[in-house]
Amino acid sequence: MWRLLGKALGTVMGGALGGLVRRGGGAGKGAGGAGELVRASERALQVRAARNEAQGRINESEVAGAPQSRLRLWRSFLGWTLSLLFAWEVVGRLIVIPLLLPELERRLPPSALDQILAVLLGMLGLGF
Repeated sequence: MWRLLGKALGTVMGGALGGLVRRGGGAGKGAGGAGELVRASERALQVRAARNEAQGRINESEVAGAPQSRLRLWRSFLGWTLSLLFAWEVVGRLIVIPLLLPELERRLPPSALDQILAVLLGMLGLGF
């Protein structure tokens, strides 16, 4: 779980790190590693923006060509179900159960947070 969460936060924070280095004034030609970091971050953000734009076009074409039916709602249903499972795994299992019912914690099955995070982040376009 923490490995996937670390990857997600690392990709999100990569752009913020580039912005912090740039504001610090180290992005000049003589900056060395900091300037390279800023350029690499900007390239990564441009690639991500192009990928997001392409995914948006794919999503629009999927919605435009889909027939009006209840089967179209499967993605929303799956997203809400995975969000609720994620909330259970994080809030319920890691916080509430140990504080309120510690004897129940020993009888719970193993956590499925890695699998839930992988599918949920994949649905959100942040898959690894």
